[in-house]
Amino acid sequence: MSGELEALLKLVSEGRITAEEAAPIVAALEEKAQADAVKSGRGRKSAADAPRRGAAQEALDGRRIRIFVAENGRSLINLQIPLAAAGFAIDQVPGLSPDHRSRIVEAIQSGMTGPILEVSDHGDEVRIIIE
Repeated sequence: MSGELEALLKLVSEGRITAEEAAPIVAALEEKAQADAVKSGRGRKSAADAPRRGAAQEALDGRRIRIFVAENGRSLINLQIPLAAAGFAIDQVPGLSPDHRSRIVEAIQSGMTGPILEVSDHGDEVRIIIE
């Protein structure tokens, strides 16, 4: 799924598709990843399996991360991604330092909600928010 999401984010950043057009594709990729996980025995198969899942995974369910990237004041990416797929998306955001990536991962794992990263420099901007 990482390659598919990377390609999709590239299309958005190039302006070939809008974030609104990309959102249902991201949702479909997430559904596919969940279905693949169930088939391989890694995912939840029914509500009865919920106690076997880790607390961290339960905290990700239904939540989203919003990634906003602007360059020279022009919006390149404004995308909501299921929190469970955030690791793939974060690796594709241009200009994030290893420290920023670590802070984002820590915020996701801790269950934080709200803005977790806001970087702005002369019209270039990156905002990452957990919703």
